[in-house]
Amino acid sequence: MRGLGEHTAPWECTYAKEDKNRCKLGKKPASDQEYFEILCLCVLQAGLSWNMLRKNWHKYRIAFLNFDIETLTKMRVEELLERPDVIRNPKKIEGIIHNATEFQRIKLEYGSFSGFLRSQKRRERAEVIGILKNLFKHVGTYTAEFYLHSVGFR
Repeated sequence: MRGLGEHTAPWECTYAKEDKNRCKLGKKPASDQEYFEILCLCVLQAGLSWNMLRKNWHKYRIAFLNFDIETLTKMRVEELLERPDVIRNPKKIEGIIHNATEFQRIKLEYGSFSGFLRSQKRRERAEVIGILKNLFKHVGTYTAEFYLHSVGFR
């Protein structure tokens, strides 16, 4: 763990362990694909241990088709449930598929997910959290807040 420094993976963050004052923002992702993978990580993490998730992340990447946004928009929950190493939670899987579709829509409207986030800079953080909760499935207040922190949103 990097302590007070910038982190590149959400599980490196002390914020995830409720020590919000000691953790700097995460590193801004370089691509929409990275933004999406971190969102998926935040969705999948709910109710699971960070250690288990970190240890098995390489398996989840394979199981969820490398979190390829376009591929996931075409998948059905049942198809993903049949894949080895997928977290067997239909609601989370449904959320990931929905969120991939929403990411595609945002990319078309704003040019990129980063462009979407830049367009939100003038808003209060609480308002941006509310927007994310409305856009994405299986994303509540804490998940949206942690996601913004993880992707370096100020």
